[in-house]
Amino acid sequence: MRNLNLIFNDILYKLMQKPLEIESTRTTPKIDFNNETGILQISGRSLPEDVIKFYTEVRDWVLEYIETPLYKTEIIFDLDYFNSSTARVLVKILVELESISKEGKVVKVIWKYKEKDEVMLERGEEIKNVVFLQFELLAY
Repeated sequence: MRNLNLIFNDILYKLMQKPLEIESTRTTPKIDFNNETGILQISGRSLPEDVIKFYTEVRDWVLEYIETPLYKTEIIFDLDYFNSSTARVLVKILVELESISKEGKVVKVIWKYKEKDEVMLERGEEIKNVVFLQFELLAY
């Protein structure tokens, strides 16, 4: 009965959290985080004037999500460009997501980059080397 209550509480909590959708601008990426599918996507360009202000809502959503994550979570990056301040925030978000994998659940990072974009490949490799998550570099 206790396990059934835990499952019910997880379902109820998931219903309370809403997906996070932020449209892209010239300087900020599109954010599409779906707690019902476990797919979190960040795409476009990220060079906001105030990185902390822009990513606060994103990080808060992630902190709420990790309370009752799905068994499998994928975070997909498809960035054309991002500045060093964004890089620090992205790493912090990934470190937060590491706590899910420590619970025996699957967290996979998919780093998409244009086939000839060596800079974005290198940035993906740099981030891959500092986090402890499944990490796929995917050229397209």
